[in-house]
Order: sequence, then structure tokens, then C-alpha cells
Amino acid sequence: MERRLSLTINSIKVFGERHCGTNAIGYFAGKNFSLKFQHYDFLGWKHRLAPKKEEWSKFNVQNCLFIFCMRNPYSWIKAMHKEPYYDHYPKIKDLSLENFIQFSIEDYENCISMWNQKNDSYFSMAEEVPNSVVINVEDFNSDQKMFHTNIANLLNRHDEPFIKMNDYVNGKGRHGQNDITSSLQIPKLDKKLLRIINSSLSEETMKKCNYELLI
Repeated sequence: MERRLSLTINSIKVFGERHCGTNAIGYFAGKNFSLKFQHYDFLGWKHRLAPKKEEWSKFNVQNCLFIFCMRNPYSWIKAMHKEPYYDHYPKIKDLSLENFIQFSIEDYENCISMWNQKNDSYFSMAEEVPNSVVINVEDFNSDQKMFHTNIANLLNRHDEPFIKMNDYVNGKGRHGQNDITSSLQIPKLDKKLLRIINSSLSEETMKKCNYELLI
């Protein structure tokens, strides 16, 4: 999904949950189209619930492209369990996957509820701000050229060369050894885990993201 009203976009602001490709996708867009990366002082933490209009309207958003990154919740929950980036409760890494899925995190009942609400907020903001694009990290990983074309069309800059992103990128920098494709594959989950996940998972949000519920 793309939305463009401004003709003079010169910066990007990326939002998306942890492990959703925010670093790689943001780096790719900035590198390929020479766009400034907006940081924490511009609408806060990139993994937050998207700000509402009464907040973002206080900022100069006309020249900023907002990029919202999504990831399939079944592979995402495995990545979050491995590394939740949650310092408020250090023992969270000791939880089993079953207990982790049901553990209250940030201000949310559990991780799946957080996934629902944050992604819903990203879709809402994407429809409101002047310039936006929503991208599933799986689609970016499988076809970076298509994402480049979408951004080029949105910016009306069709002569920019395509610079492929080959490395894994996180908050600590670029790494060349990670098998990104394998990490994005849907893991095998037993029926009990699926029931727990699906009991909190929003079918409506899944449809917005073009993902399918596993039964």
C-alpha cells in the first residue's frame, strides 16, 4: 500500500515491531534514494504504537516518507522469543515459548495483542499521513527490486540505481552471515501453541497484512 501527496520528499521515518526489518528496509530506502533517516527526536521510538494525528500533526511530515514494516506473527513470535529486546524483565529470556506467548509485555496483555494493536496503528497512520508505504518484510526479502520500483514510483524518481541489500541489519549494524530467508519461514508449531497464538490473533489485522491464519 502506497500513499503520496508531497512532491519534495527528502527524509524517511520507519515504524514497525522488533524483528520486522525496520533497519534493513530503512537503510535500503535511504541508500537507494538518498533520503535522510529521521530518528528518535522525530516522533519517537520506531517500535512504538504509531502516534495519532494530534501528535504527528505537530511535526513537519509533508517532506517525510513514512515506511511501516510488517512480519508474519508466527515467525515473528519465534524471533521475539529468541531476542525480545525487553530490559524491564531480564528473566523473560528464560521463559518457554508457551509462557512467553502469554507473558504481558510493555503495556499489552501479551505479544500477540501487541502485534495486533501496533500493526493496526501503523495501517491507520499510513492512511492519514501525506506520504506512506506499508511493506511486509517477507516481500522485501524476496523481491527488493519491486520495493525499489514502488518507492521510485511514489517519489517520481525513476532514474535512481538499484542497490541491493545483501546483509542482515540490526541495531548493532550490518552482518553478512545470517540466513534471512530461513528465519522468515513459518516455524512448525504444535496444536497447543497454535491455539494459544490464535486465541489472541486478530483475523482482521491478518487480512490487512495479507497473512493467513494457521489452523
